Amino acid sequence: MVTGLCKRSVGWALLAVLVLLAAGTNVLGQDVTASITGTVTDPSGSPVAGATVTAKSVERGTTFTGTTGDDGFYRIAQLPVGNYELRVEKTGFQAAEHAAFPLVLNQIGRIDIQLKVGQVTETVQVEATPPVLKTEATLIDTVIDSATNDALPLATRNYVELTLLSPGAVHPDPSSFNNGDNVNAGARPFINGNREQANNFLLDGIDNNQVSDNLVGYAPASDAIQEFNLITQNASAEFGNY
Repeated sequence: MVTGLCKRSVGWALLAVLVLLAAGTNVLGQDVTASITGTVTDPSGSPVAGATVTAKSVERGTTFTGTTGDDGFYRIAQLPVGNYELRVEKTGFQAAEHAAFPLVLNQIGRIDIQLKVGQVTETVQVEATPPVLKTEATLIDTVIDSATNDALPLATRNYVELTLLSPGAVHPDPSSFNNGDNVNAGARPFINGNREQANNFLLDGIDNNQVSDNLVGYAPASDAIQEFNLITQNASAEFGNY
């Protein structure tokens, strides 16, 4: 499945493409965004309820907030892809700040925070941390970012050819991607042994399939794409079209 940032699954491929056609465009919708989740605990490992968790976009400066429940769990959803800093505050504890980390399309990043007893005006900064992994979802996907879209040679500006960089994506005639026409007759990838008609394309969360042969409905220029995500296995139910 190819979604507008991009995605796919067995017997079915989803390619999601996020297109930024104008500066300052807000990206909304569950399938073209990311989420942060985790648990906030005290030094003994017990959950901290009522803590305020703030995610700040490094690129935009915008903030998104959430609050932990009785189990210490929080979730901040529908975040535009990009880099984020995380801050956790609760009366009776020192504030905790997590260094900037990237979120990509459809990612559910898990960050657990342990607070230390103290004044909220005191801040503990967590700098050396491992990469944020996708531990809350089972999908298998490949994200192609704007740097890859721009840097790799694409003579006909057909971004769909880049799906062949994903494991399990093949085509018996790769040259057929180079006709510059992936809307009327262009090639699409064969994913995990499935036919190219099994693919599903989404653009900014909206259906982007041509109806008669499941071609691409609309193909944006490759340099207008922020990211696309090719999901090749275990796409979540939100994408449908099974």
